[in-house]
Amino acid sequence: MPDTLVGATIKAGDFPRAVWMQDSTALANLANTAYAAGSPDLAFTFVAPTSGQALLTVGAGMRDNGGTNRVHFAPQVRQDSAAGAIVLAADVGSRGVGSGSASADYQYHSRTTLLQGLTPGRTYHVQGLHKVSGGTSADIGVREMIVCPLPLGGNYAGQPIRALDYPPAVWSQDSTQINNPANTGYILGTPEVSVTFIAPTSGRVLLVVGGGLGNSAGSDRIFLSPEVRLTNSAGAVIVQASVTERGYGSQNQAAAFHYGSRESVLDGLTPGQQYWAAVKYVRIDDPAGTTTADIAVREILVAPLP
Repeated sequence: MPDTLVGATIKAGDFPRAVWMQDSTALANLANTAYAAGSPDLAFTFVAPTSGQALLTVGAGMRDNGGTNRVHFAPQVRQDSAAGAIVLAADVGSRGVGSGSASADYQYHSRTTLLQGLTPGRTYHVQGLHKVSGGTSADIGVREMIVCPLPLGGNYAGQPIRALDYPPAVWSQDSTQINNPANTGYILGTPEVSVTFIAPTSGRVLLVVGGGLGNSAGSDRIFLSPEVRLTNSAGAVIVQASVTERGYGSQNQAAAFHYGSRESVLDGLTPGQQYWAAVKYVRIDDPAGTTTADIAVREILVAPLP
């Protein structure tokens, strides 16, 4: 694998742009037990960087509101285009996300793996495919995919690197356990889990929220979602907390803590501007009146993107 060396002249091929796509069109009453594309098709192309490596993230909101079947969503990667040779076949076991078998309500998950051995400068086609384990009552509420070329950097061919091109990534985590929260609107909780960050030259960052969630006795859920504001906690809202768009949610039948995260790309930021980002949480009644879900850990990460 070629090295990106300190002091070397940056080439355009070293840092192609990260690509993100999301679609929240509901796919209802799925019946296919072999991988198939959704409607609309979730697919895009990306260019492999000099390193031949990229982060591949897939995520989805999935449920079976009339049975006990599972939903699987996984990426397929081809050379050049949708008609090219397959270099990575869809497989939930190795690269995908899947719902639990008793998911009467939507679960939101993502998974990040490493693509390697790519040919630098070559175009690749990524497509999200889904299937169910059986039945005809499983649904998908949202699908998303991200490809981030590695190393995470910037596309500034032939230019000297400036501080604003590479502001530091920031991360915050707290493992104070929060038991049986009753709030039905998003709150920060105590202690607050938040970061401030400087938007890079690209105006794009990778936004990750996650943690550990569980339900010791009932069937309600907890959602962890990011809120982003200008400058600080009192600034104008840029991203409103929403589990559908960017959050991570528990399973309502989870008797013990389960851990995960969800990644998205936040773009359109003003280079050099300071932003504040925090994890908020909300309890969802399944059924109404149950307050037995718990939080083991909350975390948020923001990393500059090309």
